[in-house]
Amino acid sequence: MLKAKWLLIACGLQFALIGTMFINAYLPIYFGTEVKVIAKGYDPRDLLAGNFVWLNYGVELTDTTPLNTEVFVRLEKTSQNTFIAKEILTKPPQNAPYLKTKTPKFRAYRLSLGGIEKYFTTKEKAQEMQSLLAKPNNQAIVTLKIFRGKARIVDLKVESKQ
Repeated sequence: MLKAKWLLIACGLQFALIGTMFINAYLPIYFGTEVKVIAKGYDPRDLLAGNFVWLNYGVELTDTTPLNTEVFVRLEKTSQNTFIAKEILTKPPQNAPYLKTKTPKFRAYRLSLGGIEKYFTTKEKAQEMQSLLAKPNNQAIVTLKIFRGKARIVDLKVESKQ
């Protein structure tokens, strides 16, 4: 009887943990602020990871960027009512949207923005987006929902630069 009770508690805790992780992942979508960010992208044609467009928001690590640390990427509004990733800060910016992330342990790796580098879609749509983004006049407009620095992709469109 005692073993069954502990087994039931252990199973319940696992479901509670998975539920908490699911809720945490979807908080930005339900409570986040919507912003449109300019990015570049291409279809890497990765057979193992699925069909997606790899997005680059223009955030570059510098020699002075601290490694293996929590950092904040400040987004700056452009004239077209969109945002661009402007700079990496060690503290959250005041009165500006930002993305919270952690820098890599080694200088050779790029900065991950918490999963918003990949926009999953069908193979045909990813290839179509890649051909549109290959043209120098086009750019990706990524619609993000941001909540306390965590972001999720809501939509992606390719538009011509103005």
